[in-house]
Amino acid sequence: MIQNLFQLTRQQAVGLGNWVNRRLWLEMVLAASIASALMAVVSGLLVLSQSARQLRHNAEDLQRQLSVGLTSYEPLHNLQRRLQQASSGLEVEMALVLDQRGFVLAASDNALVGQPLAKVLQRPEQAHLRELFAECPSFSSLLSCLTREEVVFQGPVPWIGGEVLMTMRQYPLVLEGLGRFGDRGTLITITDVRPQRLEVLLFILQMFAAGLLPLLAGCLGLMVLLRRELIPELLKLAQIDALSGIYNRRAFHETAAQILAQAEQRQLPVTLALIDVDHFKRINDTFGHDAGDAVIRAVAELLRSAVRSVDLVGRIGGDEFAVLAQLPGATATAILDRARVRIQATGIRMLGAVESDAALDSSAPVVEVNLSIGVACSSGSAGYGLAELISAADAALYVAKDRGRAQVVNLEEEQRGSRPSRSGATPLGEWQVGGI
Repeated sequence: MIQNLFQLTRQQAVGLGNWVNRRLWLEMVLAASIASALMAVVSGLLVLSQSARQLRHNAEDLQRQLSVGLTSYEPLHNLQRRLQQASSGLEVEMALVLDQRGFVLAASDNALVGQPLAKVLQRPEQAHLRELFAECPSFSSLLSCLTREEVVFQGPVPWIGGEVLMTMRQYPLVLEGLGRFGDRGTLITITDVRPQRLEVLLFILQMFAAGLLPLLAGCLGLMVLLRRELIPELLKLAQIDALSGIYNRRAFHETAAQILAQAEQRQLPVTLALIDVDHFKRINDTFGHDAGDAVIRAVAELLRSAVRSVDLVGRIGGDEFAVLAQLPGATATAILDRARVRIQATGIRMLGAVESDAALDSSAPVVEVNLSIGVACSSGSAGYGLAELISAADAALYVAKDRGRAQVVNLEEEQRGSRPSRSGATPLGEWQVGGI
């Protein structure tokens, strides 16, 4: 049970990793879907454009085939049969020939033959034909519009292919028995292009599905790489102080709150200690900031080696450290005092603020390092509240500094043991604070 509690720091990292992984999965699927959709749309637009060019080419071929009946001195009934045969397919909706006076000479729909264009345009089923002559409202303008050459799409997206493709072109009118030599006739065809447009839409969907799979596979490979290489480093950067190599302030507080919550449920003893490097500014001013950094690293390593691997060690300020140990107050106090004595006795040997060189040079100056430590435990009035423990440990740290630094103070243990105060100390409630 205790071992499980001590694994909270690992669980916190795992929880953060799981959250990052979920976000990565979501972002991966979203990015792959958007990329696949864009690829499918671009491919579809290209295919639509190519399809539109092919449809124009086919419509012009149809015009040339049907125009043979206008210029080859064939009987009018042959021309009528050609138009009806052309419209018998599924694609050609209508084909008709108008003379220059605006009357229908031949049409795929027999009902239109002999009708003036103005009357044909009034028929409800001729909506597409009306669009072709929308700019020619009067009868005279209709006749002038018959001289135009048009190959246009009509529909919601006419620039890449609409619902129908309409062609209009004039040819010499040479028909057997017509007897009007020199006249010109206008051939109009209306082709349904919706089947081709549906094929393109199906192609877009197929491209989306086909593109999504390799994109997801690529994103999955990238995610695996990120999980193995980058995410652990990011999690480490998010939780570990870069200089000391131990938990930063935020990670320490978050993990400590979880440890205290579970310790309270199981009524396990917990001790919080705040550690401060005595006269740290003097070390920086005397030996330089590189020496100060070396002291921070040395103290962090000292604390990490003094407590168990399952205990929590963090740097919460410039030269301030914190330790949360799953131990009774007296035991934790003794361990921290031994660590304080050890670093005070050995100090840190410096050479140009480079520790690796200092280890090789016995003449390098030694920086004396002293620690002031304030201890508070869950058995005292603070209980298992993180803020209350920090406040109690901070008060004990203040007392340690007031008593002359370089010592460990556990006010709760002193109160329980009725420990006598040092000379010159004046009682302040139950605490002995000298110089006040």
